[in-house]
Amino acid sequence: MKYIVSLVIVITLFSCKNNKKSLTGDQHVETDEFYEAYEKLKLPFIVSDTNFTKFADTNTISYQIFTQFVPDSIFNTPFGKDRKFTIHPIGKIIQNQKEAYFATLVNSKTRSAVYLSVFDKNMFKVSMPLVVSNEDESVTTASIDAKLTIVINKEWTVKNDSYYNRTIYAFNNVGIFTTVLTETNEERSAQTAVLNNLDTLPKKYKYSGNYAKGDKNFLIIRDGSALDEYRFFVQFTNGREEDLCGGELKGQFKMTSEKDGVFTGPGDPCVLNFSFSGNQVKVKETGSCGNYRGIKCFFDDTYTKKKETKTTATKKK
Repeated sequence: MKYIVSLVIVITLFSCKNNKKSLTGDQHVETDEFYEAYEKLKLPFIVSDTNFTKFADTNTISYQIFTQFVPDSIFNTPFGKDRKFTIHPIGKIIQNQKEAYFATLVNSKTRSAVYLSVFDKNMFKVSMPLVVSNEDESVTTASIDAKLTIVINKEWTVKNDSYYNRTIYAFNNVGIFTTVLTETNEERSAQTAVLNNLDTLPKKYKYSGNYAKGDKNFLIIRDGSALDEYRFFVQFTNGREEDLCGGELKGQFKMTSEKDGVFTGPGDPCVLNFSFSGNQVKVKETGSCGNYRGIKCFFDDTYTKKKETKTTATKKK
């Protein structure tokens, strides 16, 4: 009889140990309970936008509980204002006396995304979408190896020609994801199309116009959708002939004061600051914009506004 009792006790203790607390309500949850919702990941961890479904098991975390530990703003890319989705814990990577990584799948009716979030000493540091579902024919794959190197690779085909864009990230001691390397075989011939597109937009706002530094570096600013928003395209090249480095970026920045504006990259750590003074604007990279430039240079230049060429109409006699 005592053996049966002992067996029952052992089974009960084992069941209690492995019975994770439900995280589907809106109650307060302790950090260790949140951590336990994630199984340990085997490295290398690989996920693609073609195999989301295998991670969507029955385990879920409610939005109310998840946002006790991770800020709501991470969902802005790609979900915008949509918050009607399910959150599935995929797995975690725990290091002794170092930061912890958590992979999470988020599904809405129209979009899916796998996020990688980093915690240090139980405090949230940063998050980024590893892969996001899309409606085109490209395939995006993300991987994390044993050295915690994060590789995001996008592949697509145009008229039987294969293209790729590969970006390598690493978490640094400043608390952000740093772009280590960017590789692509895509020809960067879209610049003319971008310029032509911007030239069709109005330039009635105070800072709209064409800016330049020398012959190769230029910045085009056009009116945005609101009075405090501007669309822009910036392109630069610097360095010696044998060691040239450059970059280009198209986006929209928002004014934060009368003379200052800021651009934040969609789903990446890129941040550009725009500071206007007289007929000049200084563009300075304050976040990691390695996706849009070479690894040996930065967005950090002052551009001067060009004078508009006025056309005069000939009066009929």
